[in-house]
Amino acid sequence: MSARASFRAIAREALAADPRMSGFRLLSAWAGGINAELLPVIGVVTPQERVAPLTLKQAQRSLRLQVVAKRLGAAELEDEIDDDSDAIEACVTAAMLALGIRCLPEDITTTLNGEGEQKIGTVVVSFGIDYRRPIGG
Repeated sequence: MSARASFRAIAREALAADPRMSGFRLLSAWAGGINAELLPVIGVVTPQERVAPLTLKQAQRSLRLQVVAKRLGAAELEDEIDDDSDAIEACVTAAMLALGIRCLPEDITTTLNGEGEQKIGTVVVSFGIDYRRPIGG
């Protein structure tokens, strides 16, 4: 299993164990729209990794891990996704740090979409993970 896959698995396990986030349907990833009947959903992706060679055999890596959560709107949708964001940040950070992995939040983006019959809120919590590994493996 690659390092990226391991980091995603740790985050998914932490989210599944969290009381607030365990009610979300866990999807590995998705493209485009999500049917409202599937909500709430959560996904964990690693869309970017920067590599800085340290030697001819070793590299420092900076990985971006993102947790994306979508939910149907209630009267206080923005408050709900703020609470989702806090829960995501707390459980993912704690799980990684417990394993000695430096994983810290870098930014949080929220979006509210009220164009259809139902309001949908989305939060993207981005984490930075710094680690070293051999070049090419």
